[in-house]
This record gives sequence, C-alpha cells and structure tokens, in this order.
Amino acid sequence: MLKAEGEKYDFGVLHNYYLQQENAINPDTTDGIQDFYYLRNTLLQADSLSEEQALKVINNIAYLNRVDSFEMAHTLLNVSIFLSGTNSSYRAYFLFLKGNLLRAQNNDVAALECFLKSALIHGENNDEKGLAYTNYDIAFLNYRSNNYELALNYGQKGLQYFKPQYLLTRGDSLRYSSFHNIIGISYRRLSEYDSALVYIDKAIQMNLILGDSLRAIITKGNKAVVFYEQGNYEKALPYLVEDYKVSLRNQIYGSAFNASIHIGNIYLRQGRLAKADSVFDVSTQLLLTKKDMFGVQSLLEYYSLGFQLKKQQGEMEEAKQFFTDLALVQDKSDSLRKRKEFDQLNEKYFMEREMTKLQLLQKTNELQSTHLKLRTTILIIIAFALIVVLWYVYVLRHKNRKIDRLNELLEVKVSERTTRLMEINKELDNYLYRASHDIRRPIRTLLGLNNVVKFTEDPKELKSLFEMVYDTAMNMDEMLFKLQMAYELNNSHEIEEVRIYDLIDDSMKGMERLIELKQAVVTVEHNEKAEVVKANNALLKIAIDNILENALIYHNQETPEVRISTDIGKYYFYVHIEDNGYGIPEEYYGKIFNSYFKISNKTQGSGLGLFLAHKAISFLAGEIVLESVINEGTKFTIKIPISPK
Repeated sequence: MLKAEGEKYDFGVLHNYYLQQENAINPDTTDGIQDFYYLRNTLLQADSLSEEQALKVINNIAYLNRVDSFEMAHTLLNVSIFLSGTNSSYRAYFLFLKGNLLRAQNNDVAALECFLKSALIHGENNDEKGLAYTNYDIAFLNYRSNNYELALNYGQKGLQYFKPQYLLTRGDSLRYSSFHNIIGISYRRLSEYDSALVYIDKAIQMNLILGDSLRAIITKGNKAVVFYEQGNYEKALPYLVEDYKVSLRNQIYGSAFNASIHIGNIYLRQGRLAKADSVFDVSTQLLLTKKDMFGVQSLLEYYSLGFQLKKQQGEMEEAKQFFTDLALVQDKSDSLRKRKEFDQLNEKYFMEREMTKLQLLQKTNELQSTHLKLRTTILIIIAFALIVVLWYVYVLRHKNRKIDRLNELLEVKVSERTTRLMEINKELDNYLYRASHDIRRPIRTLLGLNNVVKFTEDPKELKSLFEMVYDTAMNMDEMLFKLQMAYELNNSHEIEEVRIYDLIDDSMKGMERLIELKQAVVTVEHNEKAEVVKANNALLKIAIDNILENALIYHNQETPEVRISTDIGKYYFYVHIEDNGYGIPEEYYGKIFNSYFKISNKTQGSGLGLFLAHKAISFLAGEIVLESVINEGTKFTIKIPISPK
C-alpha cells in the first residue's frame, strides 16, 4: 500500500515510491518499453490523469531512466504534466522529474524552468520536503552557471526546509551535505572565506558521519582551495595532494584535475619551478586523455597556470601559446553564455524586455539628473559666496581693524558653509551609489520573474508571479523613499507645534501594508499630558517611521507586537517605541545608528533606517536612547528638548 488512509500524495510519498521502483527494476527482465507504448497511448486518449495512471507513469519513468531512454521519458512526462491539470502534487513531482532529466542532458535553462515551476506549486501546498529538494536543484544549477549569489539564496532557503525527519535515508543526508558544500563553495567564489569554511566543514562532518570517506576527502579539497585563495599554502597543500591521489584512484578525473592545477599554482608561487612543472605535466596528461570531462572554468585555470609557468621558465613561445589558448577558451565561454541567453528569447516577449530596460534607464537618468542639478546648485552657491567675500575684502580692506575682523569672521563662516555643502554633496554621492547598488537586487528579481512568466501559462502560477512582482516593486519603492528621506534631511527645518498622535496615526497608515503582512499588533497608549511638542513634523515623522518599520521587520514572534507611548519630563518630551523582536546585542549599540550598518548580511533592508532616524532627531538637538534584551525585545526612546533653541 503506497500511502496510509487520509495521507496526501505529497513529494515525500511520491519520491519514496519512485526510489522503490527504481531499486526494484531489473532491466533484463522488465519489459518497460512495451509498458511505455501502452501507457502513452492510454494517456493520449484520456481527459485527465487518475491516481493509478500517475503511479504507473512514475514506475515507467524509473525504468526509462535506468535504460537511458530519455526521449521516451520526455514524451511521457510532457503528457502527464498536461493531464495532471489541477492535481498540483502530481504536476509538481512530474516537473521535478523532468527537471532532473533535462539537467542530466545539460539543458540547464529548461531544467531551471521546471524546478522553479515545481517549487511554486510546493510553496502553495506547504510541502516542505518538495521545497527542500527543488531549492537544492535550483541552487545547484545557479552554482553551475556561476550565479553564486542566487545559489546562496536558494541554498539557504532549501536548508530551512530540511527537517530532522527528512534525514532518515542516505540519499536525503547526502543531499543535505551537498547543500552545505554548494553554499560553502559559493561563499568562497564571493571571497567570504569565514562563511565558506563554516559550511564546508559541516559538509565534511556529514560525510564522515555517513561513512563516505571519499566524499569527505574531496570536500576537504574544497576547503583547501579556501586556504589557497587566502594565501595559506601550508594548510592547503596536504588536503590538495590527498584529494588528487584519492580522486585519481577512484577515477574522479574532474576533482583530480582541479587539485593538480592548484598544487601546481602553490609550487609556482613558492618558486619551486621544477615541482610545479612536474605537476603541470600530470595536469596535461589528464587533459589529453579526459578533456571532454572538464568544464570551462577548469580549462581557464589550466591555461593560466601554463602561461605563468612557461613565462617564469623563460619559454616565451610556449607561454604565448598558452596565453592564446586561454583567450580562445575565454571567448568560447562568453559566446556560449550569450548563445544560451539568446536562445531563451522569443518574439512574443521581446518588447516587454525592451520596455523594462527603457524604464530602468529612465529611472537611472532621473537620478543622475537630480544629482547633477544638486551639484550645479551647490557650485553656484559656492561661487556666489566666494564672489561676495572677495567683493567685501576689496571694498573694505582699508577700513579699521574691527571691520577687518568682521570680514575675517565672514570668511570663516563662508568656508564652514562651503565645507558643509561639500560634505552634503559627498553624502548624497554615497546615498546614490548605495541606492543604485541596492536597487539592482529587486530589478534582477523582476527580470528573473519576467523570464519565468514567459514559460508560464497556468493562471494560478501567473497570479503568484505577479504578486511577487508587486512585492518586489514595493520594496524598490521603499528603497527610493529612504533616499528621498536622506535628501530631505539636508533641507532647512523650522520649529513648529507637532500633534504627536496625529503624526503617529499618519505613520501607521503608511505602514498598513507591512503591518498586515506581518500580522502585527500595534498599540498606541495616549497620554493627555504629552500630546503636543515643539519640533519639526517632517523630521519627527522620519524618525518614527524608520523605528516603527525596524520593529515590524525584525521580529522573532509569531505575532509581532509594538507599543507606542509618550511622556513628558522637566526638560524633554519622550516618544517610546517598544517591540518583542530579536533584540540587539550590546556590542552593536555604538554602531546601530551608522549609515548602511547591518548586524548580518542576511538581514533585509538597506541599513539606512536607524541612521536616518538618528540624524533627523539630531537636527532637533535631541537623541535616541536604546534599551534591548536578546530574544525579548527592544525599546527606542526619542528624547526631544521641550524648549528647542
């Protein structure tokens, strides 16, 4: 019996059934080809897919994969995906099987499309094991295509879905180990070596627990490359030598080839040219006999080593040949990437893509135009101020000492103002640079969603994708709004009477989308004695907006709770904003209000919120006091002088 009564056909049930059939198949005694033709003809006459037929399809796909009948497997999967209709569990699993089939045939683009569609369905079904598996495959494809940031993103997502009960089988445990290995290597490719070592060590530990010494040694070779890139050759060399020998003995030629290249590079950097030359000869022999097994990146590293080695040995003709081969491989790599990208385009979506580029270019031009106008205005002010100073110096230079002293003071003030304007200009330059960098992430997300939409016809999938587009657009709008806040902070701000609860209501209305998304409970406690304060409405709103947003985003509770209250003392007016979030470690108290500071790279946001809040309150001669307890919550207190100067 495949499933217990009342149990749904989720990913785990279907995949276990597939593995059981695959292990039980004996190609010599099973007539799976005949079964394929019968099943195909039956399905072509059907209007939908029954449970019995779905299980027969899975059984037959297991057989076809065993005997490498990939075209038949494609045919059966395409028909089954079409007939599965609203039965999302079958549809998701058939897409997963098709993705693995396409990946085995090195059709990474089509495979990625299948895995993304499968992941979307698993997300709708809250099928965690399905999400764990599909996110692994998506991470692997991005890693193989050198998209390391996306590989990290999907790899860490996949790890979140792996539960202890999913590690009962050896296959699940190996996939869990491979997750850590992919994340570790991606971190290494991004030069984040500490994080790389954490994940690679975890992968090594998992392989040793599984008793897989071969995988453990090869993974140690990945760890050695981290040491190599850090310049720690003494640590790297023993691991690389072991990786090379074991991989060669077990006919894992790709790993052996890469290890030999790194060993040769270490000897070269140590000035041991004879040893480097000897190891390079081994790499060359592997290349001559197993060339089709090595990727473009490995070939680039091989030709680069050959060029450097022959150059140091004074063999310039050979060095020149290696340099030429290096350039040819690089050109081939570029052309392959371009060809893969162009193959994905089609006439139907061409105009949409061009419009997206045009809109992005327009936004960039608008930002640059605003920046140019601001700089021009500042230069005109500076020039005018200098002309005024020079005129006064010329006209009044023969006056008495008192007037001369006044002129000197005027020059000092103009100089201070000029310095301040230049600081503002530099600060805005930094904002624009960081904002343009931050905006690239949601734009890349929009472009990625655009590519996924091209291959999606299911209305539910389209609705989900457009919701993701909306969320991404809102995130981009929030980034730009932060930039607008930073610009407004440098304007002049007059002191006025601010009705604090009206201002808090405005802030909460602006946060309605985030409050609803987080299902947060925001409580405002009214204090009749503390309703009006002399401050600036815009500055105070910037501070409350950003602190409230921070409290809503960084929470560790199922229901985030935020409490806002006011108080008044002898010298200060107080606004308290408390949350039940993660809390802030004490060592970060001195840095939390710095621009672009984030406690962790994994946290969302631009790192500007608390900086803008602190800067806004500083213009009011006030301060923000922080109190926090880890895993209990954080309290921000805004202090504003009752009698501002």
